[in-house]
Amino acid sequence: MQSDSEHGNKCGTVTVTVYKDKTGQPYFTVTTDTDDVLPVSYVIEDTLYLY
Repeated sequence: MQSDSEHGNKCGTVTVTVYKDKTGQPYFTVTTDTDDVLPVSYVIEDTLYLY
């Protein structure tokens, strides 16, 4: 178990939502609740586009 001193302050949330189109092909959206986590969302989005 980690102690409280090892945790930082939350700076945002990144959400990945996966859908399927009419043909059954999956697609996704990546959303953030703050600009502070945009770099993380870009990495996730770029990685998902590779697959």
